[in-house]
Amino acid sequence: MNGTLLALTGLALVAGYAVHLAFTVLRYRGVPVPLEAGPFAEEALRKGLTGFRVRVGRRNGVRYPERSVYLTRAVYGGRSVYHLAVAVHEVGHALQWRERPEMVRAAQGALTLALGLLVLGFLVGPSPLGAAFLTGGYGLFLASLPLEVDANRRGLEVLPPEWREEARRVMAALTGSYVAVPLGGLLVAVGFLVGWS
Repeated sequence: MNGTLLALTGLALVAGYAVHLAFTVLRYRGVPVPLEAGPFAEEALRKGLTGFRVRVGRRNGVRYPERSVYLTRAVYGGRSVYHLAVAVHEVGHALQWRERPEMVRAAQGALTLALGLLVLGFLVGPSPLGAAFLTGGYGLFLASLPLEVDANRRGLEVLPPEWREEARRVMAALTGSYVAVPLGGLLVAVGFLVGWS
């Protein structure tokens, strides 16, 4: 198998995942729930005694030094299973911080390093060094998967049972990026090596 074909296979894997994710998001944005995701997340954080608050921001995520869970305006005011799943996933990260802040810090550092390695890998291009950077970057992304799965689990626990299965499907699709993207990227990296030799 030549390097170009391996790299294209990796890109196809990522593209296929992106299509799956888009269909999942569209499907579950259409499944209504009788409450807004943001206030539900605020109540879950209060009950979990995390000391975190919910704020509206440009991206969904958690800023640990600020003790804030950020939700986009669309997610905060959203009334669908999709919006609720995204909000409680971020609540799950806040709950992780309450119990294991050192684990969260280590994962954040690994993801920052992973991004740097990926940028270097693509800047260096098809070569053994480029492949090494890509492999390291994607490997670190894959290593953060347990943290994301745990945030999903913790988030699902705060949901009423009637919404858990549908929310689990949304979370699984979103968390799939921590598998599909690294595997696709590793195929690209191997393609770089094969193409170089």
